[in-house]
Amino acid sequence: MTTQKPPPEVPDAIRQEVEKLVQVVDPLVSLYKGLAKLLEAERKALDDRNPDLMETLASQIGRVLEEIQAADHLRQKMTRQLGARFGLTGDHLNLKSLDQAMGGNTALLALRERLKGAMDKADSLNRHNQAVFKGVLAATESILRVVKESTQGPVASYNRKGGRHASANRFHFISKQL
Repeated sequence: MTTQKPPPEVPDAIRQEVEKLVQVVDPLVSLYKGLAKLLEAERKALDDRNPDLMETLASQIGRVLEEIQAADHLRQKMTRQLGARFGLTGDHLNLKSLDQAMGGNTALLALRERLKGAMDKADSLNRHNQAVFKGVLAATESILRVVKESTQGPVASYNRKGGRHASANRFHFISKQL
């Protein structure tokens, strides 16, 4: 990918800061794309019910998230420093506002869109995986509740021939006649 340089009317010091910012944000985009690939693999591991792979992926995802956090912290710091040169602070400070403050065509706007796209994709995949996890958790809790309730008093159960009957005794999942 070729990145555009800030317009020529931007002083060299600011141009260099913009180039450094681009050098920080570009790898951040790659990290988010890598995270998305890991989340896709996690979804497949969930679908395949592969707990060993899910555990390995969780560890890898954790490491990538730490790298993203460090890179994003640096991005924020550099954005604040560059924004201070233009009097931009707080909610008004982002890659788009920096691009506008420098007259546009700095490559920051395109970079912002790439970063936002990569973040949105990773977020969407993560939300999907969370929904699957929550579904599995709800099903597991439901099964455990049935097991608990069935051992605490009269419940409907099935006899040895498959017929349903109410039992005054506790229901046991494991036969005592092993």
